[in-house]
Amino acid sequence: MERSNMQQLMDKILSGDRRAFAQGISVIEDRRKGWQELLNEAYKNMNDHALIIGITGPGGAGKSTLTDKIITEYRKMDKKVGVIAVDPSSPFSGGAVLGDRVRMGAHSTDSNVFIRSLGSRGCIGGISEGTKRVLYLFKTFDFDVIIVESLGVGQDETEITNFVDVTLVALVPGFGDSIQMAKAGIQEIGDIFIVNKSDHPDAELFTNQLRFSFGDIPLGERPPIINTVASDGKGLDELMDAIASVVPKEYARREEKARRRINIEIESEILEKMMDITKGIVSKKAELVFYTKNKITPYDVAADIIEGISFHEE
Repeated sequence: MERSNMQQLMDKILSGDRRAFAQGISVIEDRRKGWQELLNEAYKNMNDHALIIGITGPGGAGKSTLTDKIITEYRKMDKKVGVIAVDPSSPFSGGAVLGDRVRMGAHSTDSNVFIRSLGSRGCIGGISEGTKRVLYLFKTFDFDVIIVESLGVGQDETEITNFVDVTLVALVPGFGDSIQMAKAGIQEIGDIFIVNKSDHPDAELFTNQLRFSFGDIPLGERPPIINTVASDGKGLDELMDAIASVVPKEYARREEKARRRINIEIESEILEKMMDITKGIVSKKAELVFYTKNKITPYDVAADIIEGISFHEE
């Protein structure tokens, strides 16, 4: 049987063809013709070879600089590194506008580093549906390390932990958002906390405040706090040691995370397709609510739409 275009593209990706890999990312991210078939092929062919590191935290924490330095450290170990950098989306094209590939330009000529910026596409949790899907394609390539640098837009930045092995939370002294994130429960998903820009006058106070916020966590289970000045490379050795130290424990949780991830993916796909199916119906029903002067409520309409969809529970 003749293989489809998407199957042939996957064959090229599996053979290590970087151009085909870049093309595949665009197909999935932009939902071009055949994207679902390619995504299914990626899912079936992905492997657990790569260590997947997620970096999150508020804007201004220096995540891109940290990512750049971590790439350098892994390249010293002769590791092949893939990076997905989530940027705010352009309101015009939907694409990434900050362009982490520009900020990580030192690696642009290294054939063993592949960096791709993806637009956040309006997601509130910093990791878009497109990012999750593209990550499966990254897992079919021969990377030793995959870094997902998320947008880190606020307190909803927790989902990333189910899609990576090790979650790094980058914070900075002097930023109100940083300590708020810690207080809001982000400490529950961070495997390592990084106080970047630790040459700031308030760095010691901030680090102590962060350490104090872990007071309810048993002493032996508290995540390490690493002080860095990423722009100068300070604290990078300690950070790399901390990553290596938590990897065995996090690898042991891969199955648990995979189960949660599968649930998330199924729910996301159902919700997305339901929205596509009901989009036209909702618009018409909204007009009905308006013209009946609230005699029919949005809740009545929603119940009617759901009742009209056939569900079969197995």
